[in-house]
Amino acid sequence: MKLIIFFGLFLYGQSAPQYGNIGGSGGQTQPQRAPAPEVSCRTEYTTIWDTEYIETEKQECNTIYVNSCSTQYKKKCANVPRQECTTVQDRQCSTVYNEVCVDQYRTEYDSYTETECSTEYKDDCEFQWEGEGNAKVWVPIPGTCKSNPYEKCQDVPKQKERQVAYPVCNKVPEQKCVVVPKQECRTVQEQKCSNEPYQKCDKVPKQDCQSVHKKIPNRISRRVPKKVCDNGSGSEFGSGSIAVRSGSDAIKFE
Repeated sequence: MKLIIFFGLFLYGQSAPQYGNIGGSGGQTQPQRAPAPEVSCRTEYTTIWDTEYIETEKQECNTIYVNSCSTQYKKKCANVPRQECTTVQDRQCSTVYNEVCVDQYRTEYDSYTETECSTEYKDDCEFQWEGEGNAKVWVPIPGTCKSNPYEKCQDVPKQKERQVAYPVCNKVPEQKCVVVPKQECRTVQEQKCSNEPYQKCDKVPKQDCQSVHKKIPNRISRRVPKKVCDNGSGSEFGSGSIAVRSGSDAIKFE
């Protein structure tokens, strides 16, 4: 679009009449005209416009929203079973059998021989022979006998009682107990917590800037002299002042 407008202005400039310096040297020679009646002319100034392009480079920024994420932590708890143990004193008993003996007595007999004597009386007499031949015998003489004591002893077997002790043993049960330390455990629920990471994202504004390189058209003006005659024809342009239009008067091409 800018190229077409610029090319149009260029053609316009080429087709416009060329004015030389009024009264100056070195300008383009005007063709000779046929003598004409005298006319009254005057010099007026007019403003002509041209376009020049100014290069600009500036940062153009737009506000965009981007995700901004950060790692946050939240507390997460759970019940975890664990063993809780305590030491207690445990009484442990067992049955043992002991041999218990007691003395009992039985009667036993000891055999022995004891001499026992008794007194017996016997007549002691005077004897004489009586009889003939082989038939002779001793015959006590009457009136001569006398009773005398005689001890008669003999060994008599005897037994003597005595009490003899002997052991009688039996297995007697007995409880024997000892106290030993013992671990008693139970399952309890314990709460354990940990910090669990998670991502938290928010939309945050951000300036998205780009460097924009532009050529901006500016209209400029200059004052040039113009020769105006009574019949309104013909004009001469010379050097004049140049004005630059700016602000609301500037023409911009998009």
